[in-house]
Amino acid sequence: MATDDYPLLAAIQSPDQLRGMDTPLLYSIADEVRAFIIDSVTRTGGHLGAGLGVVELTLALFAEYRFNEQDKLIWDVGHQCYPHKLLTGRREGFASLRQWDGMSGFPDPAESPYDTVKTGHGGTSISTAMGYALAWRGRPEDAERKAVGVIGDGSLQEGNAYEALNHGGTYRDMNLVVVLNDNNMGIGPTVGAMSKYLSRVRSSTWLNDRLHAVQRGIKQIPGIGDHVEDVLQRWYHSFQGVIPQHALGIIFEELGFFYYGPIDGHDIDALREAFRATQWMRRPVLIHAVTKKGRGYRDDVPEDTCYHAAPGTEKHSSPLIEYPDQGGPSFTAAFADKAIELAERDDRVVVITAAMLEGTGLKKFQKLFPERCLDVGMAEQHAVSLAAGLALAGQRPICAIYSTFLQRAYDQLFQEVALQGAPVMFCLDRGGVVGNDGATHNGVFDIAYLRCLPNFVLMAPRDTTELARCMDLSLDCDGPTAIRFPRGSGPLPDRCLPSRPFPVGRGERVADGTDGCILAYGPMVYTALEVRRRIAEQLGRELTVVDARFVKPLDEELIGEEIQRQPVVFTLEDHVLAGGFGSAVAEYVLGAHRQRAGRLHPLALPDRFIDHGARAEQLGSAGLDVESLVRTVAARLETVDTPVRLASR
Repeated sequence: MATDDYPLLAAIQSPDQLRGMDTPLLYSIADEVRAFIIDSVTRTGGHLGAGLGVVELTLALFAEYRFNEQDKLIWDVGHQCYPHKLLTGRREGFASLRQWDGMSGFPDPAESPYDTVKTGHGGTSISTAMGYALAWRGRPEDAERKAVGVIGDGSLQEGNAYEALNHGGTYRDMNLVVVLNDNNMGIGPTVGAMSKYLSRVRSSTWLNDRLHAVQRGIKQIPGIGDHVEDVLQRWYHSFQGVIPQHALGIIFEELGFFYYGPIDGHDIDALREAFRATQWMRRPVLIHAVTKKGRGYRDDVPEDTCYHAAPGTEKHSSPLIEYPDQGGPSFTAAFADKAIELAERDDRVVVITAAMLEGTGLKKFQKLFPERCLDVGMAEQHAVSLAAGLALAGQRPICAIYSTFLQRAYDQLFQEVALQGAPVMFCLDRGGVVGNDGATHNGVFDIAYLRCLPNFVLMAPRDTTELARCMDLSLDCDGPTAIRFPRGSGPLPDRCLPSRPFPVGRGERVADGTDGCILAYGPMVYTALEVRRRIAEQLGRELTVVDARFVKPLDEELIGEEIQRQPVVFTLEDHVLAGGFGSAVAEYVLGAHRQRAGRLHPLALPDRFIDHGARAEQLGSAGLDVESLVRTVAARLETVDTPVRLASR
């Protein structure tokens, strides 16, 4: 994109230039920001709708606050931060958005001092901003500083957000500003009573309209207009407590926040007025801005997800591969189809998700079984507890939550599910590295945080056919189960391994050899088979490949046979080493085959966060792509003698 296409953006060297800028000029910049983001993100791919909805809001924030040098700005989730990134000196970075070694799709302090925290999950901004505000509280030198948290109405459904509002309102001398970006959308339409309440508030703008009309008239009075207008503004807000509940945000007032709104979130004058009108306050403030997600992009085309994410027309390719025969049906689609099949044959089946109907593929389930599809909004803790209650009452709930988001409900997994032995089927989409969303969304800790909980059965299918079998098995279990599967596609159907029924805790030897063994977990089985093929070509060595299937319970008999008969045994997983599949195998081997523990060689993700890029690139950075694995396995095989060949099971 040529600089001449966006002359106003090209002239902005620092967001400080926006402070005090005339509103008409800000509107012109808003047009360029919106056009740039649409042009850039529809080519590279990325989160499109959320950023387009906050263009004017972002400009108004920079026009009235002194971010970085004085005030702090925290964006909830981070999907909203593209205009912020564009205005804080990262225009060139958009060409590499969400690509390996490129610009993150979320706030990242490593990129800019204007990014306060690195975040990608929802509902946390109020707590984080409150931490800053409390740290400054009582310090004369920090008396003018404001901590501003921008939270969407979808994230406001999170328990964390309610807890922060409940606590924050008790401090009447804290410089906390919460900006509620209310667009009636998360990734999909928001759900629940709070959503309905905000809708009523959103439609009750009569008093605001009348006030603004009077204000405009008063401001014209020479000499005293501004003073009278300020008194009117303060009187209006002090009067809110006696306004009928449906008209204004009395919920927030009762929680201790000074409520301002609702205002048009695309009206820069109204936004700046709100920020200025509350600058003098030394107490928690909530400013309610009503916006439209996806504003300016195909406004005439109704779309449920408001163009949450654009796929991009420029395809970024990597020389690395996960395995050659990838390209079959996606695990997500296979999961959704199987969930429908289970619901058709068992009327106890109900599915639960937390604001991820689209992401988990359950939209089509909802159309067929609307009463048996529960979207609880962005509230994972409630989703898990609800699933436990349903299970204990005789239902068979399938709780579909991304691996990275299930972490948010850990106490419920312990208390409500594992402790009760509740038969809940957890389907963990996005298990493993997830690609372009990067470190905030990689699902690489679920084995570790679930394996330590008694009563759980943990499994990972190697392909979509095995996923269906895992779900059949889970439905018949009398306790909690968790099935992890990755983002993206499995192997091509005609390249899938033959699938036979299997019981809980039974792995399968899918290729045999006596020069070493790879115990693989989940789709890494196909990576292991490709490594085996290349090792045979390069070294003439024949490796066994085992599809472990289960990490809890382990197939100790099969693993014990391999550790006894092989000179070296590798474990292979798309998960961190600590607490993962390899750790489980090591714990077993140290207990039952201690003298042979030196034969074990775990291959897993390292103890660091892995940034955004294609899945293959992320795996490559960890040494888990095919090429790297062949080098690692070959080097280890060269250190051992070829064993005497023994009969196998």
